[in-house]
Amino acid sequence: MGVRYQLSDSEEEDDMRVSVIGAGIGGLALAQALRRADIEVAVHDRDAHIGATGGYRLALDAPACETLRRHLTPGHYQALLGSSAPPAASRRLTFADHRLRALSEQTFDATDEALFIGRVPLRTLLADGLGDRIRFGATYTGHEVRDDGRVVARFADGSTDVADVLVGADGARSRVAAALAGRPTSVPCGYGCIAARIPLDADTRGRLPAILEGGPGLAIGPRGLGMFLTAHDPASGAAVDPATCRDVSPITEAPALIWGLIGPDADLRPDGTRPEGPALVDVAVGALGGWAEDLRTLLAGTDPTTAAFFGYHTCDPDADLTPWPAGPVTALGDAVHAMPPTGGGSAATAIRDAGHLATELVAARDGGSTIALATLRFQSTMAGYAPDRVRDALGVLRSMQRLAHPLASAAARAGLPTLAAWHRVRRGATGRGRTTSAVSRRVRVVA
Repeated sequence: MGVRYQLSDSEEEDDMRVSVIGAGIGGLALAQALRRADIEVAVHDRDAHIGATGGYRLALDAPACETLRRHLTPGHYQALLGSSAPPAASRRLTFADHRLRALSEQTFDATDEALFIGRVPLRTLLADGLGDRIRFGATYTGHEVRDDGRVVARFADGSTDVADVLVGADGARSRVAAALAGRPTSVPCGYGCIAARIPLDADTRGRLPAILEGGPGLAIGPRGLGMFLTAHDPASGAAVDPATCRDVSPITEAPALIWGLIGPDADLRPDGTRPEGPALVDVAVGALGGWAEDLRTLLAGTDPTTAAFFGYHTCDPDADLTPWPAGPVTALGDAVHAMPPTGGGSAATAIRDAGHLATELVAARDGGSTIALATLRFQSTMAGYAPDRVRDALGVLRSMQRLAHPLASAAARAGLPTLAAWHRVRRGATGRGRTTSAVSRRVRVVA
């Protein structure tokens, strides 16, 4: 079943057809769910290929995992497990100061289902089996709803696609959601992240910071800067043995220390430009003056070809996320509820959206409701959980922003060593740290 374009007005179809703009995590999860339910789906993405995406490690929480298990085949989900880090690799998140002295820890319940997987492997696996249902190099420019209720999506190359439902899954700068709302649905945060990888070898393994024992680390320092660190080491295994993945092949990424420097745009883009490659690494190292010298030395081993800058966007979690009438056009994921990755919930929330929308569309296809009622129910359900994920992410970011003030920076330089010493005393007495700060209560993982 291939994707069809330039459908004539006289063409009639009895079955539901869905057109998805954006082959990101949410759009692909929706396409897989619709495919398994025998609903015809076409995905259009402006990227050249499935691997043309930024981002590094993603955290998928229990609702996201449950959604994927329900809508993927068992073999397909097994491949996700075989491509994910083992639970022991992320059993706790350690918070530290800019000298990498531990301040507190957040431990994760070993019984909670969660996957930690790279963005490229996840996107690649979610595209598996979709074949020519995905069209790359397709830039959406607009749409119109015809008198018969079907939607015509238009693309920059002059092609069109006609469907019963159009779904915007095109990210924080969504053109679909902006067309629906009559305005952009997110705004820049004034914060961003420089992220990259350091290849893991015998030397770098021996120089990994102690805060990474048992899971990732988040160091917060003066001037509102934060450094997220996580080691991806296939030598430690996967969530399941990759050899058990027979239907869909798992993806094993090269071992690496993944780092992300989070900070104000003024620090990460000091001249207002968008540097690339080695220049980005130089900016990161330069911004970390006064931080642990071992960390700055470690960053010198970064593979500059992996360095990228990501600007953070957010929606207003207290506003109506879908301020348009329910109908044959809707949106999900960051297109509706953009959030900075400081809460680690963006991809997981988009997958959850996809599951709910797929369920409602199947009900409409089967005669249990209408398309308008399906999108209304989906949007109402999404409004019950997405705003809280946005608030969590913004809470972490605002805690960091407060440290950007000169007085707060001075206080941090004076007070963080005391907090670190107190944590060492408590850990020595109890054998574990406690989650104490507002930041540590909110953060799950930063991707």
